[in-house]
Amino acid sequence: MRNNMALSAILSPNEQGSRSLVVNLWDWNVGASWDDGATWAGWTKGEASPGSCGEGGGGQGMGRSRKAIMFHRNHFYNSSDGGRNWARGNLPAPMGAFVYVRQPGSRTEPAGACFALFSAPAGQVLRGRSRSSAGGAAAAGGGASSPDRDYSPELDDEQEEAGEDEEAAGGPQLYSPGLLPPPRAGSVVHLMTSSDFGGSWSWAPLQPSLQPTGLEVDPTGNGLYAFNADCLSVSSDQGRSWSPCSQAAGLTGRLHQLLVVNTRVMFLTRVGAVPLRTTDGGQSWHELGGCAHLFKHGATLDGSLSWSGRTLVLHGADLGAIGRGEYGTAVWRSTNDGDDWTDETGDLVTISPGPGVWYEDDFYLVTRGEGVTVKRQFER
Repeated sequence: MRNNMALSAILSPNEQGSRSLVVNLWDWNVGASWDDGATWAGWTKGEASPGSCGEGGGGQGMGRSRKAIMFHRNHFYNSSDGGRNWARGNLPAPMGAFVYVRQPGSRTEPAGACFALFSAPAGQVLRGRSRSSAGGAAAAGGGASSPDRDYSPELDDEQEEAGEDEEAAGGPQLYSPGLLPPPRAGSVVHLMTSSDFGGSWSWAPLQPSLQPTGLEVDPTGNGLYAFNADCLSVSSDQGRSWSPCSQAAGLTGRLHQLLVVNTRVMFLTRVGAVPLRTTDGGQSWHELGGCAHLFKHGATLDGSLSWSGRTLVLHGADLGAIGRGEYGTAVWRSTNDGDDWTDETGDLVTISPGPGVWYEDDFYLVTRGEGVTVKRQFER
């Protein structure tokens, strides 16, 4: 795990009683640890690796279920055994914004239904279906997922896939939980739906009035939320119909990310502005003044909610701080729905933090500079 930038932390329990940690990397390929980051290995003979993914991409686990998903370019990968074996499927365009529905009574364990987004040029794609295949990755990706040999990121990094030159010129395709890579002009956003934990997908274009860049689910109810910088909409029938864009009091600014505690309490991070909170199910929104210091120079930060919903973390970097001679990276934590905050940044030196990932009470922070870091018992 040297000379690389970590892009994801895909966590699952494993048969050894530890955690599997699968990490998408830039300048290498997908790496894996089967003992929660203590040592790094990969996949052995007889296992279908995600090596055809190449550099970039990312994904996430689904609670303690051992289900996991990974996206890169127009490919998706899914695993049902804690990241050991991966099947691959193809889609018409790069996708993201993955979210999953929880089992009744659980905030974390998947029920099977999943949603995601992709954008494609208008008229190019309408409706369709795709299923992953354990053998498809090896056939299409130069044998990177072949079970006939041990996995090696150095060897698999040598493969060339369509589109990789363009991506190298512009940097890696990054994965942000619940968010879609920025759509190109003239594209139409499609809603993807799966009923089998992301093993197969169907999709259909969304109406012109709703072109979201992000999704979120209510872990305690049946609400599916879609949003972009200027619109927040909700569906109560798994995306078949949508409400008009919310006109709630206080809902101002350019929306970045939605975090749902329950049907009444939610948070919205914004582009260059203090996050918002609602305590009445979205009828009104108010700024979280206790963290205003982080945003006085126009930073945009991400948020992560713990499995219980009791701990909210704001994390990211204000890159303008370099020019001001200040330290720009921040990891701030609140345990009372954003009223009060503690600075938990600690000894991080990276200015390129990535997604925050909770697993039980531990908080993992992906960075493009210091690998994957973790704070144990972050919810205490």
